[in-house]
Amino acid sequence: MRHLIATMFVSASLFSGAVFAEDLHAGDIIVTLNNGQFEVGSADSGLHYQEGTGYAIFEGDFRDFARGPYATSNPGFDSPTNTFAPGSIIGYQAIGNLWSWTGDVWTNVVNNGETISIAGAYGESTTWGVDGISGDSFGLIGQADPTGKIHSHLDFSISSASGSPTDGVYFITLQLVSLELQNDALVLSNNGYLSSNPFYLVLNSGLSASDAHHALHDLQHNLVVAVPEPSTYAMFLAGLGLMGWQLRRRQQG
Repeated sequence: MRHLIATMFVSASLFSGAVFAEDLHAGDIIVTLNNGQFEVGSADSGLHYQEGTGYAIFEGDFRDFARGPYATSNPGFDSPTNTFAPGSIIGYQAIGNLWSWTGDVWTNVVNNGETISIAGAYGESTTWGVDGISGDSFGLIGQADPTGKIHSHLDFSISSASGSPTDGVYFITLQLVSLELQNDALVLSNNGYLSSNPFYLVLNSGLSASDAHHALHDLQHNLVVAVPEPSTYAMFLAGLGLMGWQLRRRQQG
């Protein structure tokens, strides 16, 4: 892990710059506490939830003008003043794998080996692919300033094994966790705030706003189901065949 440059007074010097802000930004993920547990919400009135799990759904766009065609710093992470103890270290935990929208359903199969990555604020790199998480499984979002708030924008990016990513809509799953510093390395904390419920981040990469809304609406109202790997599917069919053979033997007997 990286070494600190400045003398460590954690509430002021551990992570430079990005944690100080005065206003909550529309579209950002608003981080609060409920009985010592992280909760996520939105400054917007139209926050979506997945009906089956109750998990919150947030949105971003890789083609926004701020970051260019394949990256975005939105949504960011904000909290009101006096939410946290000054110096508290808030991080993300990566969950699951990458999902993509076919135009009809969500699938855990992608067209051209696309992956989505987050650059954590302490140098971490976390990547979601169809096979799960690679790189750092957790990373830094930010540190509460002396007023007990955070404000941080991490870099999200999409890439493809074949070059340019396929136009589409994708989602990843993550949750908020407490981190602490041990020997200049960030580790998951057993003494911090309780982890949040998982939440989804839907990221558009080149589709129209109406198509992206359609994909989000489907995620909101329908649970996604993993597509079996070919070997798993073959075993499933073989199992069905064996069950049918045993049933025929019983009927003949």
